[in-house]
Amino acid sequence: MSEGDINEDFYLCEGIWLDKGNKTLTDEDTKHKLDINNIDDMIIIFKREVEAWLFAPMNQLMNDDKDINSSYRPFKNAIFMLFGIFSYIEKIQRYKDGEPYISGDSKSTKILTLGFKNIFGSNKKSEFGDKKISTILENTRHTMMHSGNIGDKVLLNYDYANANAVTYIGSNKNLCKIELNPYSMLLAIAKDFDEYLKNIKDGATRQDNFKTVFKSVYSDEIKLLYKRENFISLKVKI
Repeated sequence: MSEGDINEDFYLCEGIWLDKGNKTLTDEDTKHKLDINNIDDMIIIFKREVEAWLFAPMNQLMNDDKDINSSYRPFKNAIFMLFGIFSYIEKIQRYKDGEPYISGDSKSTKILTLGFKNIFGSNKKSEFGDKKISTILENTRHTMMHSGNIGDKVLLNYDYANANAVTYIGSNKNLCKIELNPYSMLLAIAKDFDEYLKNIKDGATRQDNFKTVFKSVYSDEIKLLYKRENFISLKVKI
């Protein structure tokens, strides 16, 4: 793609304004010009994107349920929250591993499995190996993508005050029960995100992995904001 593919000014994400004509990127919250090739400014953009497009809508859905009933019934927004939660799990694991999404990519399940294990790997009631995680993903993310609903093995846990995020009950795949608490899951991914932001610049590999995925997501913007000859050094390693 060429910079001609960007033909108008637009918000890169919440409060980050790209001026095509002047080739500038401005943080409207601070009025500062951002350098999309600077690691600190990359983190500002990434943080704003995830918080505004994933966490803010999920928190709104959660608060909407709580406004209806403080005990979290009927939990009418839970499935939509799960869409956001599983989107986060794959997204953040790709950044951690330096695995940009490519059209036709067949790695999603593998990346999701690792991401799920990293965030929800164990709790007081369940230890999650790959087989259990596979069953959880099959009955949640995969089923939701195709049918808009959760699988019949999944129960939504309404005891949001003291519940585990994920509880897997039973040793038989066909007879198991999976209890999910989107409220607790949201708290867990928020904690994971905070920890990741704090540690992005710890070590060359972690930082390089972040940059690789970031530059794949914003490749057109980078091409526009930098001269063509400088873009050679910014190419994403795929």
